[in-house]
Amino acid sequence: MPISFTSNGKHQAIIYPDAKGRLNVGRGRSFKLSCATSKFAAKEFQNDGFSDLLVTCVGGDVLMYQGETYRYAYFQCDNMPKSELRVTDDKCQSANYTVAVVGFRTDFAFLRLYAMCFDKSTKNSLYTWYDARSPYYDNHQKYSKRPLFNSTKELYGNTDVNKKYTFKEQKKTVAKILRSDQLADKYIQNDNKHFLSRGHYAAKADFFFAYEQFATFNYANVAPQWQIFNGDMWADLEQTTRTKLSNEDDSSKHVIVTGTYDVCTLADVDDVQQPLYLDLPGSIPVPLFYWKLYYDVDAEDGIVYIGLNNPYKEIDDSVYICPNICPAGYHSRGYQGRGPRNNPDESGQQNDQNDSADANDGLIYCCTKDSFEQVYGKLDSIVYRQLM
Repeated sequence: MPISFTSNGKHQAIIYPDAKGRLNVGRGRSFKLSCATSKFAAKEFQNDGFSDLLVTCVGGDVLMYQGETYRYAYFQCDNMPKSELRVTDDKCQSANYTVAVVGFRTDFAFLRLYAMCFDKSTKNSLYTWYDARSPYYDNHQKYSKRPLFNSTKELYGNTDVNKKYTFKEQKKTVAKILRSDQLADKYIQNDNKHFLSRGHYAAKADFFFAYEQFATFNYANVAPQWQIFNGDMWADLEQTTRTKLSNEDDSSKHVIVTGTYDVCTLADVDDVQQPLYLDLPGSIPVPLFYWKLYYDVDAEDGIVYIGLNNPYKEIDDSVYICPNICPAGYHSRGYQGRGPRNNPDESGQQNDQNDSADANDGLIYCCTKDSFEQVYGKLDSIVYRQLM
């Protein structure tokens, strides 16, 4: 189906469905449909090379276009609308880094979906952000096909980013960093837990339409994330964030900012901690922390959730980069010290049955926005401007 959008003051905004999945645009209201880079399948909608159609709601599922009426389902594209990543002239974080935006090109507008603050020197996004739709319904289209990730030459040059993430290549790179094939075998394992996956900043399921979800598959929207953390705690935090948005008042406005901080290290053959990168000597860093800011626009404040992205690091005071304001776990799940490794059985013996070298069972905690920024640095004000 095409993208439905309308003017929202100075901006263009995608029209989202209500809790029952209906587009409530109002009888007699006009809005636009676009296939973006694709075309409408029906010949009567392929007019002079334009991709946008101005339609009017007649009632029910009937729309009027140029004096003729059609059912909404007839307005199909010949392919899924595809997103574009645009590198802008804007700068972020004291003008040191590059702002890029991902969205959809229409005839007269660019519908921005999310943006990122990108460090070209390390080929890594510091963070990405998007405006949560309001009202937000914790629902999204299901689409079984998983797209390939896209890399942008303007950001990555000639680097084959996909190759850097392959299991074979990351094990080879870690072996070179640690100067040991044996250590690489120990840390990078083909067990669906101990390897570096493509960890999304702006999550696929945060967006409703399939074409939006596909737009999250940009390498600039991911960073290396240990799969044991990606598939468990971080996925749970993403779902918790969507649930919180869904429970907010319909008039509330939120910005979700997701980023990384510091570099994950592992001990080499001399027991010296070495920083990890997928692209040597120092690009595509493996972050030590993932963080997510849940920002309330009206209150001009928010809470930052911080997750430890290193299963091989002992949990000590150093992992708390700002005062923890949720000591029982970020939503009372007790995620600190969770799991068998830190929970002896009645005999007092650890009941961990695997031979993993894991030093922790995961950690997510939370801080005030101010205390986080005292360590990270103040987030650029561009984050809080309306994207669409």
